Amino acid sequence: MPFHLEAARDLAQLTPGSRIDFQLKVTRGAVTARHIHLQQTALDGIALPKAEAKIAIGERMPDFTLTDQSGRAVRLSGFAGQLVAVDFIYTRCPLPDVCPRLSANFARLQKRFAGKIALLSITLDPQHDTPEVLAEYAQRWRADSRTWLFLTGSEEDVKKVAGHFGVVYWPEEGAITHTSSTALIDRAGKLAALVEGSSFTSQQLIDLVRTELDRTPAPSP
Repeated sequence: MPFHLEAARDLAQLTPGSRIDFQLKVTRGAVTARHIHLQQTALDGIALPKAEAKIAIGERMPDFTLTDQSGRAVRLSGFAGQLVAVDFIYTRCPLPDVCPRLSANFARLQKRFAGKIALLSITLDPQHDTPEVLAEYAQRWRADSRTWLFLTGSEEDVKKVAGHFGVVYWPEEGAITHTSSTALIDRAGKLAALVEGSSFTSQQLIDLVRTELDRTPAPSP
């Protein structure tokens, strides 16, 4: 996940694959990395998780079944003919500019495109994020279940679905370290767009959705 740097000069000592220690300053509106110390210049011998079976843009998204905040089984194929946006969050995320920002983006999509899009937020913490926990989280964001669903499932199922979107994650010191991806699946069930990270603006996401809606108008009844 991306962090802002307190001092850009700290990057001078780093190369791809460097292992570092740093302090993470968390405020209400931002997360900043500071006091970076190089520990290792390469990650030899350290196994990093990889996304499995990632789907390319334009390919059909494999069907999956997860459980929503009301305990109901939800299949991706059940949204055939609709534009679907998918992101990955977890309710205990302590970083305001990661999961909370992603959820704020979906809240804006819900307000702007209610009835025109389905929003699916999939937890990366299924052991904690039960349907009951997700229901409370959904209320916090004023999610309308006719548009926005929060999904959980078994560890195996969540990992498999996350892999299709290129998302990797692992537990670390009481939190979950993860990459972030927000995807659009078109009305034909194909991956139309994949936006990585969480630093994009909600307006950029709104523009992307509007473009996709204009490209593939709703089928006639």
